[in-house]
Amino acid sequence: MLYNRDWFKKDKHAITIGGGQINNPGRYLVLVPPINGESAASAAVNSPYFTGNPGDPFKAWDTSATFDSMPNQYITFRWEYDYRHASVPYWSGAGGITPPPGSNNGFPQYYACSSGASSGQASLSAAEAACGGGASSVWFPDLRRDEQFIDMAIMVKF
Repeated sequence: MLYNRDWFKKDKHAITIGGGQINNPGRYLVLVPPINGESAASAAVNSPYFTGNPGDPFKAWDTSATFDSMPNQYITFRWEYDYRHASVPYWSGAGGITPPPGSNNGFPQYYACSSGASSGQASLSAAEAACGGGASSVWFPDLRRDEQFIDMAIMVKF
């Protein structure tokens, strides 16, 4: 990671520009996306949607630009632009990462059916059979390789 922050106007304003990159074969440093309620505790089971097997590649990079306005020592207004890219689908897309009908089924280690129920199966072919047959009977999260956003924050010190 490399970031640079420049202050100006008697240190009342600042611009920060920077970015970073990761190359992590095996994904042991990568947070598992919370697909179907996946968590750090359940990640040891290995999600069928985002595996963490030895040798599974994960390369990513990000960049950001931030403008801070600090009219006094108690408040900061921040505007930020971020862009992230990963070598594999990782970021949540508009379709989400929660199976239908909008709630997790409690079994993140198995494929979910399009109905939202757990297939009880960790292999795709077995899940297709358990969910009623065909690829459309198994639900998949909407994961993307790229993510970009603009955000604004107000930080107050009490």
